[in-house]
Amino acid sequence: MVSKFEKELSSYLNQEDLSFTKDDREKTFNKIHSQTTTQYHNKSSFTRPIVPIMATIAVFILAIALIPSFILNEKQNSEADKSITSAEEGNGDSVLLLMGEDADRHRNPFNLLLTFNFDKESVKVVSLPRDLHVDRYNAEGEKFEKTKLLHVGAHDNDPAASVKTVSHYLDIPIDYYALMPMEEIFQLLGIDDENKIYEIEEQNSLANLLEKDQKFPELMELISHHQTNLTEDIFNQMEKKSNQYDIIQLEEGLNNIFEDEIYYVELEPSFLEKLKNDL
Repeated sequence: MVSKFEKELSSYLNQEDLSFTKDDREKTFNKIHSQTTTQYHNKSSFTRPIVPIMATIAVFILAIALIPSFILNEKQNSEADKSITSAEEGNGDSVLLLMGEDADRHRNPFNLLLTFNFDKESVKVVSLPRDLHVDRYNAEGEKFEKTKLLHVGAHDNDPAASVKTVSHYLDIPIDYYALMPMEEIFQLLGIDDENKIYEIEEQNSLANLLEKDQKFPELMELISHHQTNLTEDIFNQMEKKSNQYDIIQLEEGLNNIFEDEIYYVELEPSFLEKLKNDL
């Protein structure tokens, strides 16, 4: 049986639950709004730093990826600068292609490749045969049909065409070139007989004659009066009379061939590889 006190208490509690005034509602809504706003600001304050942190991480990763390429480019540029500086100071090697031009027939019967070692004051000389079977390149480095080295200048009178052709054939960078009339070379040797000149062309014996008569220093002097891209400093180094000239003979590695009934000569592959290494 419920006591009078319990009934009164129950009645009071029921009245309290039902007495939810307008002021109470406003207070409750304001409290809820305040809690929601606080939660939003707390969430915003947590997520806001994420964006710059992620951007920083992305930049860091990108930098790590690019650093090796920057280092490689810097190394290549440094090596190129050292190579140029070394050549200008007369250190290391410099390669010159000397072409004897037959202007009447628009061809270069004589092509002497000279590799200068300034430290040792030595020069390696290769006299390339006029009938050498080579891939022809133009001055821009575009590859064309195979032909005689003799005819490269007829297809492209820019000396760079012959330079690129010989450079590709021997797989060696050629730093400088010089182009001069072949008549002056033979005047230097005291040869004016056309039959003798033709024989020298055919036998590819120009380098041997220059060495025999010790005419290389005088030949280098002649270069300064003709078309060349030699700088003054490099030319002065090359012109030294103390340079020792070593003629590399090709005869034992040459083979005669015919293609479409045209006569050529070519170097045996093994001999050509040895020549590349010797240069």
